[in-house]
Amino acid sequence: MAEKVKFSVSIDAELGTALRQFAAAEDEQISAVISRALEQYLSNRRLLREGLRAMEEHFDEHGWPTPDEVAAADERIAALFGETPEERRSA
Repeated sequence: MAEKVKFSVSIDAELGTALRQFAAAEDEQISAVISRALEQYLSNRRLLREGLRAMEEHFDEHGWPTPDEVAAADERIAALFGETPEERRSA
């Protein structure tokens, strides 16, 4: 079994209520739910960071997009996902 460490965190009351309800509905301990969620979050952030690094390497080798190309890409992404560039950047 992996070594455990204890953390103290503060979250919004609504999120805490939702977390308790979810854990109860799944018949799980809150710490198990949080551990899984955190593992997924960290994995996603790691993949995002690696992807951004790969894009930088590609652009360094093949040239960076022009402002018009960036705007066109933003429009295409907005059409695919229904989000504005500002909404994606604030996420």
